[in-house]
Amino acid sequence: MLEQRPLVLRSNRFLGAALLERGLVTNEDLETANEKLLEIVQAGDLRGASLMNILVFDLKALDEAALIDSLMEQDDVSLIDLGNYDLAKFREMRVNTDLCWATFTIPFDRVEDFYMVATGYYLSEPAKQFWAEQLEGKIIWYVASIASIAEALERATSEKSETKGAEA
Repeated sequence: MLEQRPLVLRSNRFLGAALLERGLVTNEDLETANEKLLEIVQAGDLRGASLMNILVFDLKALDEAALIDSLMEQDDVSLIDLGNYDLAKFREMRVNTDLCWATFTIPFDRVEDFYMVATGYYLSEPAKQFWAEQLEGKIIWYVASIASIAEALERATSEKSETKGAEA
Protein backbone atom coordinates (compact mmCIF):
# COMPACT_ATOMS: atom_id res chain seq x y z
CA MET A 1 0.00 0.00 0.00
CA LEU A 2 3.08 2.23 -0.01
CA GLU A 3 2.30 3.41 -3.55
CA GLN A 4 -0.91 5.00 -2.19
CA ARG A 5 0.99 7.15 0.31
CA PRO A 6 0.98 10.34 -1.85
CA LEU A 7 -2.73 9.89 -2.55
CA VAL A 8 -3.45 9.40 1.17
CA LEU A 9 -1.47 12.48 2.17
CA ARG A 10 -2.93 14.76 -0.53
CA SER A 11 -6.50 13.57 0.01
CA ASN A 12 -6.31 14.12 3.73
CA ARG A 13 -4.56 17.49 3.45
CA PHE A 14 -7.24 18.83 1.08
CA LEU A 15 -10.02 17.36 3.21
CA GLY A 16 -8.65 19.10 6.30
CA ALA A 17 -8.43 22.46 4.53
CA ALA A 18 -12.01 22.13 3.27
CA LEU A 19 -13.32 21.18 6.73
CA LEU A 20 -11.55 24.21 8.18
CA GLU A 21 -12.90 26.47 5.43
CA ARG A 22 -16.46 25.33 6.14
CA GLY A 23 -16.00 25.96 9.84
CA LEU A 24 -16.55 22.31 10.77
CA VAL A 25 -13.25 21.99 12.70
CA THR A 26 -10.93 24.38 14.49
CA ASN A 27 -7.37 25.04 13.39
CA GLU A 28 -6.07 23.56 16.67
CA ASP A 29 -8.04 20.32 16.19
CA LEU A 30 -6.88 20.07 12.59
CA GLU A 31 -3.22 20.52 13.61
CA THR A 32 -3.57 17.81 16.28
CA ALA A 33 -5.28 15.49 13.79
CA ASN A 34 -2.59 16.11 11.16
CA GLU A 35 0.13 15.20 13.68
CA LYS A 36 -1.66 11.93 14.49
CA LEU A 37 -2.17 11.26 10.78
CA LEU A 38 1.55 11.66 10.07
CA GLU A 39 2.37 9.25 12.92
CA ILE A 40 0.02 6.67 11.43
CA VAL A 41 1.45 7.12 7.92
CA GLN A 42 5.03 6.91 9.20
CA ALA A 43 4.12 3.68 11.01
CA GLY A 44 3.03 2.32 7.62
CA ASP A 45 -0.65 1.89 8.51
CA LEU A 46 -2.09 3.55 5.42
CA ARG A 47 -5.40 1.74 5.88
CA GLY A 48 -5.83 3.55 9.18
CA ALA A 49 -4.55 6.85 7.82
CA SER A 50 -7.78 8.82 7.80
CA LEU A 51 -8.05 12.39 8.96
CA MET A 52 -11.81 11.87 9.17
CA ASN A 53 -11.44 8.90 11.55
CA ILE A 54 -9.07 10.88 13.74
CA LEU A 55 -11.32 13.94 13.86
CA VAL A 56 -14.58 12.03 14.36
CA PHE A 57 -13.57 9.11 16.55
CA ASP A 58 -10.25 9.90 18.24
CA LEU A 59 -10.53 13.64 18.90
CA LYS A 60 -14.33 13.90 18.72
CA ALA A 61 -13.70 17.28 17.05
CA LEU A 62 -15.91 16.78 14.00
CA ASP A 63 -19.62 16.07 13.93
CA GLU A 64 -19.90 13.78 10.92
CA ALA A 65 -23.68 14.33 10.75
CA ALA A 66 -23.06 18.10 10.43
CA LEU A 67 -20.58 17.42 7.64
CA ILE A 68 -23.05 15.20 5.80
CA ASP A 69 -25.81 17.79 6.23
CA SER A 70 -23.45 20.44 4.84
CA LEU A 71 -22.64 18.28 1.81
CA MET A 72 -26.29 17.52 1.09
CA GLU A 73 -27.31 21.18 1.40
CA GLN A 74 -24.35 23.02 -0.14
CA ASP A 75 -23.12 20.46 -2.66
CA ASP A 76 -26.43 18.78 -3.50
CA VAL A 77 -25.01 15.29 -2.92
CA SER A 78 -27.29 12.43 -1.88
CA LEU A 79 -26.68 10.29 1.18
CA ILE A 80 -26.45 6.51 0.95
CA ASP A 81 -26.08 3.82 3.58
CA LEU A 82 -24.21 0.87 2.11
CA GLY A 83 -25.13 -1.43 5.00
CA ASN A 84 -27.66 -3.53 3.11
CA TYR A 85 -26.38 -2.82 -0.38
CA ASP A 86 -25.40 -5.81 -2.51
CA LEU A 87 -21.79 -5.29 -3.55
CA ALA A 88 -21.80 -7.75 -6.46
CA LYS A 89 -21.12 -4.97 -8.99
CA PHE A 90 -18.22 -3.70 -6.87
CA ARG A 91 -16.63 -7.16 -7.05
CA GLU A 92 -17.27 -7.33 -10.82
CA MET A 93 -15.44 -4.02 -11.28
CA ARG A 94 -12.30 -5.53 -9.70
CA VAL A 95 -11.44 -2.30 -7.91
CA ASN A 96 -8.28 -2.21 -5.80
CA THR A 97 -9.61 -2.06 -2.22
CA ASP A 98 -6.36 -0.39 -1.04
CA LEU A 99 -7.30 2.59 -3.20
CA CYS A 100 -10.77 2.60 -1.67
CA TRP A 101 -9.30 2.62 1.84
CA ALA A 102 -6.81 5.35 0.86
CA THR A 103 -9.65 7.67 -0.19
CA PHE A 104 -12.57 6.29 1.86
CA THR A 105 -14.40 5.91 -1.43
CA ILE A 106 -16.15 2.92 -2.97
CA PRO A 107 -17.66 2.48 -6.43
CA PHE A 108 -20.66 0.37 -5.46
CA ASP A 109 -22.72 0.09 -8.64
CA ARG A 110 -22.64 0.61 -12.37
CA VAL A 111 -25.59 1.49 -14.56
CA GLU A 112 -24.78 1.55 -18.25
CA ASP A 113 -21.71 3.82 -18.52
CA PHE A 114 -22.12 5.51 -15.13
CA TYR A 115 -20.55 4.51 -11.84
CA MET A 116 -22.30 5.10 -8.53
CA VAL A 117 -19.60 6.09 -6.07
CA ALA A 118 -19.94 6.66 -2.31
CA THR A 119 -17.34 8.65 -0.44
CA GLY A 120 -16.64 10.10 2.95
CA TYR A 121 -14.05 12.36 1.31
CA TYR A 122 -16.30 14.38 -0.97
CA LEU A 123 -14.56 17.61 0.06
CA SER A 124 -11.18 16.22 -0.99
CA GLU A 125 -10.53 17.23 -4.60
CA PRO A 126 -7.52 14.88 -4.99
CA ALA A 127 -9.69 11.90 -3.95
CA LYS A 128 -12.47 12.88 -6.34
CA GLN A 129 -10.01 13.58 -9.18
CA PHE A 130 -8.33 10.23 -8.66
CA TRP A 131 -11.64 8.37 -9.00
CA ALA A 132 -12.75 10.51 -11.93
CA GLU A 133 -9.57 9.44 -13.75
CA GLN A 134 -10.06 5.79 -12.81
CA LEU A 135 -13.71 5.74 -13.90
CA GLU A 136 -13.46 7.95 -16.98
CA GLY A 137 -15.32 10.81 -15.28
CA LYS A 138 -18.69 9.08 -15.53
CA ILE A 139 -19.56 9.26 -11.84
CA ILE A 140 -22.69 9.90 -9.85
CA TRP A 141 -21.43 10.86 -6.41
CA TYR A 142 -23.01 9.92 -3.10
CA VAL A 143 -21.88 10.74 0.40
CA ALA A 144 -21.72 8.02 3.05
CA SER A 145 -20.52 7.88 6.61
CA ILE A 146 -17.04 6.60 7.30
CA ALA A 147 -18.57 3.68 9.21
CA SER A 148 -20.80 2.75 6.26
CA ILE A 149 -17.88 2.79 3.82
CA ALA A 150 -15.57 0.87 6.16
CA GLU A 151 -18.24 -1.79 6.76
CA ALA A 152 -18.88 -2.12 3.01
CA LEU A 153 -15.16 -2.45 2.26
CA GLU A 154 -14.73 -5.05 5.02
CA ARG A 155 -17.73 -6.97 3.70
CA ALA A 156 -16.53 -6.79 0.09
CA THR A 157 -13.05 -7.93 1.10
CA SER A 158 -14.34 -10.87 3.14
CA GLU A 159 -16.80 -11.89 0.41
CA LYS A 160 -13.99 -11.73 -2.16
CA SER A 161 -11.84 -13.98 0.07
CA GLU A 162 -14.71 -16.44 0.53
CA THR A 163 -15.29 -16.54 -3.25
CA LYS A 164 -11.60 -17.23 -3.92
CA GLY A 165 -11.63 -19.96 -1.26
CA ALA A 166 -14.70 -21.60 -2.81
CA GLU A 167 -13.09 -21.56 -6.27
CA ALA A 168 -9.91 -23.30 -5.05
